[in-house]
Amino acid sequence: MEHKELADRISEKFAAAGHQIDRAKLEERIIRFVEEFSVPPAEAERSIIGDYARQFGMEIPSSGQSGHDADIVNLLSDIQAEQWVTVEGQIVTLFPSRSPSVAQSGVISDSSGTMRFTVWAKANAPVMEQGKWYRLESAVADEYNGQVNLKVHSGTTISEISPESIPKPVVTPISEIKPKQWLTVEGKVTTIFPPRSPSIAQSGIFADNTGTIRLTVWASANAPLLEQEQWYRLELVETDEFNGILSIKVHSGTTITPLSHEEIPQVEKTSIDKINPGIYSLKAKVVAVEKSAVDQILQRGILADETGAINFVIRNIPGAALLEENQWYEITGAVVDRFRGALSLQVQPDSAKPVMEDSSIRPNIIPLAQAVPGVACIRVKLVQEYEVTSDRILQNGLLGDESGTMRFVVWNNEDARQLIPDMVYSIYYASVDEYNNRLSLTLNGATLLPDENATIQVKSPSEEVKGAMVHLSPGSGLIKRCPVEGCGRVISRQNYCPVHEIQPNYVYDLRIKGWLDDGQKTYDTIISREGVEELTGLTLITAQEMAENNPLGLDTVFYHVNEQILGRYLVCKGKTFDNRLFAYNCEFRKFDPGMLAELINRAEEKPHE
Repeated sequence: MEHKELADRISEKFAAAGHQIDRAKLEERIIRFVEEFSVPPAEAERSIIGDYARQFGMEIPSSGQSGHDADIVNLLSDIQAEQWVTVEGQIVTLFPSRSPSVAQSGVISDSSGTMRFTVWAKANAPVMEQGKWYRLESAVADEYNGQVNLKVHSGTTISEISPESIPKPVVTPISEIKPKQWLTVEGKVTTIFPPRSPSIAQSGIFADNTGTIRLTVWASANAPLLEQEQWYRLELVETDEFNGILSIKVHSGTTITPLSHEEIPQVEKTSIDKINPGIYSLKAKVVAVEKSAVDQILQRGILADETGAINFVIRNIPGAALLEENQWYEITGAVVDRFRGALSLQVQPDSAKPVMEDSSIRPNIIPLAQAVPGVACIRVKLVQEYEVTSDRILQNGLLGDESGTMRFVVWNNEDARQLIPDMVYSIYYASVDEYNNRLSLTLNGATLLPDENATIQVKSPSEEVKGAMVHLSPGSGLIKRCPVEGCGRVISRQNYCPVHEIQPNYVYDLRIKGWLDDGQKTYDTIISREGVEELTGLTLITAQEMAENNPLGLDTVFYHVNEQILGRYLVCKGKTFDNRLFAYNCEFRKFDPGMLAELINRAEEKPHE
């Protein structure tokens, strides 16, 4: 019976790694070792395993129990396929078994990462429970679809780890979170969104001192409801990524613990120029306020100190109060996130205390070309007014300085004022937004100081780039945009907007994304609908018809555009930012016989002796 168990154990080890052993020859070798040469069974097992490992090109297990050193615990992140390993970890999730040959399958986690595991039914192993810690000795690492996983067989020893031996959870800062992890986080629930699906109990924003992240609580978790503005420790959450946005998921194995006042981390005072997404305390002056057009927002405005400025918002919730313009405040526990590429600071109820401060702030005026999403102080001239097409807009057009031009808008409210054409203005604390990869200025709430005697030589808003279209990126051709006013982001083929989620009433648009190479520099290029129509002869309507009447759908338009554009030489007019080109007018470059003759002559020139 002992020989049969030994043969079973060895066979299953190699079968778990994908190698089949001739059972008759194996038993013959065991009998020869144990009975003819009086080798102890454990030593015979090690010797036979080593021989087969060399035969199959596997790593030869070191000496110790069951072919490897059981005292060495392998980190999951270090495990490679075709190894025998000992691991210690927590069962973070269990999957329903889909085969009679599988007793259990799930995910095990340690301090280095996570890994899927499978327990074979014939292993007769003890049942493991979700959330508990176990030691798995002599498990086999295998690879399937490029992913390393663990196989538990009859030779694997499973033992539960006692509570006093379980390592203390390591809290991961939000800024260090990566996709496909199981970890512990501590932070504050800063926002709760209404659930949009029966499968979701809650969703919102979770923040700590290093950043913010989307939070989802599955309904199947049966977890207690989280409260806004409350700090929690969430043990064993799963991280995920969708459309480039990270999130954490609370499931049935997650432990939720409210933090006491003593456990809440202290937030040090920070200057505005050092602020990133996260939770901060700061001292700043309210340099601009703006009335909100929506009931959910009590007040918007701009805070500034000696180092910079930032947009702020106060939500209309119990305890919220208005801030006074030109007043200094000490603000604690403010939550900073990004909105349309710009940092936005959320002032919490009862967190802003007015302070006496006599120091003045000198705004730092920058060229338009250096403006980024956020807040900017600029000195510009109104170079062009656009026709107003909405009652909500008082004025829009182009502002310019020596470095370039930028679109602006003044929304129609009682405090708004129009700019005078060709007048030079010093504009303090204007909001800079990013929309469809283009920057624009919002002047509501900004300080506008006209200078009647000043002049500015405005740089032409259009630049010309000539080159070859060497690559067309996915997302070219016919695309879908979010229909929510002020958004317009490109949405996925499943009609998902990264901000407004599912949008069935999307609108179509045309564009080209690709690389335009002028021989010295490669531009990451976006060509607007007008440029696409000029180059391809397609209109938005004909592109829609092509997609709707062809089984390939949107890909039909992509292949059509790709065939006409890729490898062709173009002349594009638009705006450039570093290596990015936003083109609104393009045409194919025509044959120039004079340039051809010049190039031939240059190539035929011989160096002087």
